[in-house]
Amino acid sequence: MTRFFFHVHDGISIFDDVGLELPDIAAAQAAAIELSSKILNEGAEGPLWQDLNWRVEVTDSPRIGGQIFVVVNFSVTQRKAPN
Repeated sequence: MTRFFFHVHDGISIFDDVGLELPDIAAAQAAAIELSSKILNEGAEGPLWQDLNWRVEVTDSPRIGGQIFVVVNFSVTQRKAPN
């Protein structure tokens, strides 16, 4: 089992210093998508909804500079409604 760390970046960075032991990168990717789902389910009141561009990075280190295995990006682009 490998320990993976899930860092969230949205203009500021929230580093995961605990991580999860998972069997492989596919399991880490599934966990990153699940984390993103939880963030989205917090709704517009959640802290990451202030900036509509954020990402979850899955790495091998609790600090900056680790190897990045998976990145889940989230962004919202607003466009003008047609007249």
